[in-house]
Parts: sequence; C-alpha cells; structure tokens
Amino acid sequence: MATYQLNVNGQRKEVSVDPATPLLWVLREELKLTGTKYGCGISACGACTVHLAGIASRSCVIPVSLVGDREDNYD
Repeated sequence: MATYQLNVNGQRKEVSVDPATPLLWVLREELKLTGTKYGCGISACGACTVHLAGIASRSCVIPVSLVGDREDNYD
C-alpha cells in the first residue's frame, strides 16, 4: 500500500492503495465517484475517460502511481 494525494475536481483527496491500482478503481471504489464508468477495461471504449492535466485519458489503464501526488491531476 502507498498513500497518494489526488486533486479531483479542485479538491485534494488522499487514498491508500496498491500503486498498480488503476485510477478508475481508485475513483470508483475509494473515492465513491461513480460517474467514471467501467466499460471494456482495455482503453478502447472511452467509458472511463477523465481529464488528466487537460488531456482526455483512459483511467482504466493508468495506474494511480503515475498520477498520485501530481499538482495538476485531473478534473
């Protein structure tokens, strides 16, 4: 387990999760933000898309360790 600070919709959130956990599951399961949906799990359908530093990104294939503790995170 590792602890990460995420900037979600302008608010700082702290989570303690395995570094390999996909951002999608951190949002849905840890932060209870269920607006981000699970679709295919392989980055093909776009259901899990979030804005990461202003860029549309597929959260189902991005480990939280790549985005945790960044200042810009996502909206």
